[in-house]
Amino acid sequence: MGFQRLQEIANKDDNKETFKQTLEMLQKGYFDYDEVNLFGTGSLQEEWRTNPLKQAEAEEFKKFIKETPFRTIAKEFLAQSGTTGIAGAAYLVPTKIYSTLFDSAVEKDIVADISIAMIPAESIGGSTMNVDIAKDDSYNVFKQQSGAKMPMQAIQTTQATLDFKHFFGINFTIANDLIEDNQFDIMDMHIRNAGREIGEFASNEALTVLKTATDGDGTLNTSVTGNADETKFTGGATADVMDAITANSADGFISDTIVCTHQALMHSIISTMGVAFHESTVYDEFLHGKWPASIGPLNAVYSDCDTLTNSKAQTDCVTLIFDKDYALLSGRKRWLRMENYSEPLRDLSGAVVTCRQDSVTVYNDSIYNLYET
Repeated sequence: MGFQRLQEIANKDDNKETFKQTLEMLQKGYFDYDEVNLFGTGSLQEEWRTNPLKQAEAEEFKKFIKETPFRTIAKEFLAQSGTTGIAGAAYLVPTKIYSTLFDSAVEKDIVADISIAMIPAESIGGSTMNVDIAKDDSYNVFKQQSGAKMPMQAIQTTQATLDFKHFFGINFTIANDLIEDNQFDIMDMHIRNAGREIGEFASNEALTVLKTATDGDGTLNTSVTGNADETKFTGGATADVMDAITANSADGFISDTIVCTHQALMHSIISTMGVAFHESTVYDEFLHGKWPASIGPLNAVYSDCDTLTNSKAQTDCVTLIFDKDYALLSGRKRWLRMENYSEPLRDLSGAVVTCRQDSVTVYNDSIYNLYET
C-alpha cells in the first residue's frame, strides 16, 4: 500500500466522514483512538452512525500502519503529501504513534490476563462505576415437587466501586532538536519505551489491588513463605503454592492462575515441583527457551512489577494464586489518549499520553497472597 492507494481510500464518499472526524479531533488538540479513529469503530462514531471502513480496506490500512516504519510515515510520507496533506494526512502520525504505543504496552500489560473482564470505556457511564457482588452462600438451590412454589430468596450483596477520576500518564521525552535533525528512529525508541512503561504501570496498579484484596466479599488468603527470599511449590517452611491452592479450594474456589516474578520461579518454584507435577517437563520447556506457560494446574503469568518485586530489589517477592473467574474486575475509561497534541511533528515534543484505569476484587477468598520474608 502506498500514497496513491491511501488517497483513494480517503477520498471515497463512504469514508470521507470518518477521516473528517479524525481530523476534527486532532484540531481540538488530542487523539483518542477509542473515541474516534480512521476505521470508524470509535465509541463516538457509533453514536454518530459513521460507516466503518470496509473490512478489506481496514485490514489493508492497518497492515500499512503496522509495517511501515515511523521514519517513513513521519518524514517521507508527510513530505510527499505536502504541508496540508492528502485530505489531512497528518492523521497518519498519531495513528502510527498509537499503534506503536499499544503494541509496546501490550508487552508489559497483564491486566487482561488476570481479570475476569476488562470493562470498555463505552460501558462506563461516568467517572465511577458501582459493581454489585453477591455474598457467598446467598444463592440456595431448593429441591421441590412438581407444582410446588419455589421459595423467594433475599440475596445479600456487597458493593465495590471502580473509580476513574484519577489518571496516570507520561510525557514524551522528545526534544525539538530530534525533530529538526530528522532523528525519527530515536523518536520511535522514545515512543516504544513510553508504551512499555505504561503497560508496566497499569499492571502494577491492578496487581496492587489483587494482592491486597479489600474491595469484594470474603477475606484474602495470605501467608508468609517462611523461607528467606524464596518461594516453593511444595515444601515451604510456612506456606507454599500447594498450600495456596488448598486454602482457596477450602473457600470453594479452584485456583487456575498464578502470577509470579521470574525470580520466584527460579528460586525456587521450578525446582520444588516434584515428580508428581512433571518437574522434568517444566525443566524441558524452560531449557528449550521458554518460561513455562503452566505450573501444575495453574496458568502462569509473569510480572516483575514493583509491587511483586519489592521495587525491583527482587527480595521479599510476592506470588499470587487465584481463581481468575472470581478474583479481579478491571475497567478502562481511557487508554493511551494523546493530549496537548495538534500538529503531528511540530508539537510532538509536548504530547502527553494519559490513561484511566481501575480494578476491584470480587471474591477476596478466591485469592492467595504468598509472600517471602
